[in-house]
Amino acid sequence: MGKFLKPGRLVVMLAGRYAGKKAILIKANEETTKDCKFPNGLVVGIQRYPRKVTKRMGQKQIRKRTTLKVFIKQLNLNHIMPTRYRLEESTLKEVRDRIERVKESELKNVEKRKDLRKNLRKYLAEKYRTLPAGSLADKKAQSRFLFSKLRF
Repeated sequence: MGKFLKPGRLVVMLAGRYAGKKAILIKANEETTKDCKFPNGLVVGIQRYPRKVTKRMGQKQIRKRTTLKVFIKQLNLNHIMPTRYRLEESTLKEVRDRIERVKESELKNVEKRKDLRKNLRKYLAEKYRTLPAGSLADKKAQSRFLFSKLRF
């Protein structure tokens, strides 16, 4: 069976604090290592989704309602469910570059992790604000799925 958990795949978290939240798979390690005895992956997800915006709202209110909250987590691959959606290459490359600037050993540092989350939050919020209108059938609009709250 081929690997379908490739970087850029949009996934839904199944367990833990962020269960039901959507995320982007950044890196997947199918093999186990000495320090991690299960297949794991690094994900960047949206903890708090942007809210609805209408025409009557001013720019200040729109900016406030389109902010979001981001999380970064290393977790077991059994605790995520892949979706049919993928992130476009340019967005994935940008997110990956921002994460790779911080070394894996520094990800355990609270301050570095906080700065990285703030950096990713600004980038993803700007990406959301410039999304093209259209259905999910369009390749460009598929990232709209990431920014919509999962209804269940």
